[in-house]
Amino acid sequence: MNKRCCGAMTVSYYGSYWKIRACCSTSQKKDVVSVFGVFSRMDWTRCIAHLDLDAFYATVEEIMNPEIKGLPIMVVMGEDTTNRGVVATASYAARQFGVHSAMPVTQARRLCPNGIYLQVRHDLYKEFSRRVMQLLEGQVNAVEQVSIDEAYLDLSGQPDPVTLSQSLQEQLITTTGLSASVGIATNKLVAKMASGFKKPGGLTMVEPGKESEFLRPLAVGKLYGIGPKTAARLNSKGIHTIGDLAKANREQLQEDFGPNLGLELQSHAAGQDDRPIETSHKAKSFSYERTYFVDVTDSRRLWKHIQEMAAGLENQLKKRGLLARTTGIKLRFADWQTVTRAETLLAPTDNATTISASAARLMKHTWKRGTPLRLLGVRVSNLIEANATRQLQLPLEVE
Repeated sequence: MNKRCCGAMTVSYYGSYWKIRACCSTSQKKDVVSVFGVFSRMDWTRCIAHLDLDAFYATVEEIMNPEIKGLPIMVVMGEDTTNRGVVATASYAARQFGVHSAMPVTQARRLCPNGIYLQVRHDLYKEFSRRVMQLLEGQVNAVEQVSIDEAYLDLSGQPDPVTLSQSLQEQLITTTGLSASVGIATNKLVAKMASGFKKPGGLTMVEPGKESEFLRPLAVGKLYGIGPKTAARLNSKGIHTIGDLAKANREQLQEDFGPNLGLELQSHAAGQDDRPIETSHKAKSFSYERTYFVDVTDSRRLWKHIQEMAAGLENQLKKRGLLARTTGIKLRFADWQTVTRAETLLAPTDNATTISASAARLMKHTWKRGTPLRLLGVRVSNLIEANATRQLQLPLEVE
């Protein structure tokens, strides 16, 4: 291992990695991993950063109540933090007990009975998110916010993207108290993978031309866009790492996963992604969900809630001048099994009566009367502008 001083940084060489730790006095020290190459101010024709706020909801709660900082915190979605909810975010202290997001609260309490369980506060988190995005937008070429706690940043043409990214991390801590992990690469896919490489508070740079080397040893299930089922299918075919996927037979992949997905899987495994930074997004869908404190079996009560959610969806559509061509439902049963169903309408709509009637049809095909439900949701998607020509669709098709 070699060490040298580089301005305000101590640079340590670990095998194939340059690991850089700030020497200067900062509010929070950062680690930077420059993958497969020397840390330098290279020419980035295209430079994308992915910034991901660390344990966002839990960190906001720590900021609002410093007395709980460092304790195992679970922020819970649902009507009850003791039984019916789902963990939305677990602090890093809570993760040491095995608690993670999307875990039922009942299971989380078994793993961490003395943890702090808090109700989700959407408005508060949105305000913190707004402040973060406002800070970013003034210092980079473009910002694409992809969720409440993450964004892609266009750093193309910046003379020193690493220093700029470190500065943004430090400004976030100073002005908001929030920690962020950052990945820097030539495209969105690799930047997102890199941002999760050294959390929390890390900064990982994958140099141009080194994308496939960075991805090669990682488990195939780590590749962004591959879920557990696809990973299991790939594993069954002897594909265990992203490197295995990159060198797999393309024709066989296309036969197994379809021509488009097969090609996309292999190009992503090679670290290829040409998606641009998008600074404005059109809504793709709207949905409402209701989680029940006690499982519901009464069809009249469920129908009432479907009507209420349909009215809310009508308001969302009309407010934005949109029509929906597809409606859907989401059901979660007492055993936590979750089912979604959707159908394409004969004509696009923004009408609550049409939406609720469609949801009722889907319920009839999916839900057996008297079966306990712990969650009910209604969704509209496949949106078009209201002033667009309404075209008669194919006969009603249940997906």
